[in-house]
Amino acid sequence: MRKKISMLLIFILLFSTISVKAEDNGEKDETVISMAGDVLFDGVIRKYYNQYGIGYPWGKVKTYFTKDDLTIVNLETSITNGGKKWPNKQYNFRSSPMTPKAMKESGIDVVTLANNHVLDYGYDGFMDTLNNLDKYEIKYTGAGRNKKEAVKGIVAEENGVKIGIVAYSRVIPDSKWYANDKRPGVLSGYDPYVDEMCKKIQEMKKNIDIVVFSIHWGVERSTAPRAQEIKLAKKAIDNGADVVMGHHPHVLQGIQVYKGKPIFYSLGNFVFNSTSELSKKTMIGQVVIKNKKIERVNIIPCKIVNSRPIPLEGKDKVEAISYINGLSKGFNTKIEKEGFIDIK
Repeated sequence: MRKKISMLLIFILLFSTISVKAEDNGEKDETVISMAGDVLFDGVIRKYYNQYGIGYPWGKVKTYFTKDDLTIVNLETSITNGGKKWPNKQYNFRSSPMTPKAMKESGIDVVTLANNHVLDYGYDGFMDTLNNLDKYEIKYTGAGRNKKEAVKGIVAEENGVKIGIVAYSRVIPDSKWYANDKRPGVLSGYDPYVDEMCKKIQEMKKNIDIVVFSIHWGVERSTAPRAQEIKLAKKAIDNGADVVMGHHPHVLQGIQVYKGKPIFYSLGNFVFNSTSELSKKTMIGQVVIKNKKIERVNIIPCKIVNSRPIPLEGKDKVEAISYINGLSKGFNTKIEKEGFIDIK
């Protein structure tokens, strides 16, 4: 009798172990991509991370980025202790070489570099930026050691879903910032380069399930996109993009769903020395993928306090979602009270 009971217990334990392993090895039902706007670690924010540690900027949002499958932000700074300021610029940002370590530990997977600050400390500072990102295995796109590297794009596979990311900028302070065959730099998204940009999206889409198109554009402190941004966003989607990730205005703009694809016209600031109330409003935009298609969008509203984003709860969250709904009203986009946009 004891022998039979022992055999039964062994069978139950073995079956349970097999069941757990099968569940652990199975693919996740959903894949989540998180996106956020402009990030830098210069100016006032240095005071905070010198006092509280290099991970300070990410302390309140880290949980979202470590639990999702892929996190993308726009890195709007050089990461270097060297280089020389690019001349005739109003703002030149330079951040500690230790900041990528904190980004990696906080779940940041990819940074877009096509913007108007990544070469703030010249080519030397830019090369340091790439090397420091490489050191901590943070992927980047939209800029590179030459145009071939800049335009290559990022391909990541999560839960069997192939995700591609490309990035371009329509805000470039100097033509010497353009990457070419012999010079490091960023990718231009200005009108003469739009056909080239669309061709890249088309090529990527051939072998990719979800293509994220990151674009630095728009008018600073404007809460509404211009006609030219709306036109370009739709053109990117018509050519194969599945998500448009916009940034540069330093404030939030509305969200549009076009052909079942979300367009974030501006994700605003994120880790930033924001001063005005409008520029302190921010969010995390999450795209949820099921069966290799976008099923819904999650909006996580935040407020920038002492240069770092803080997720909102309760009444503050309700008011923030209402605000983003107001920005999106012209696009007939409805964000539910919990922050969901149903794409189906």
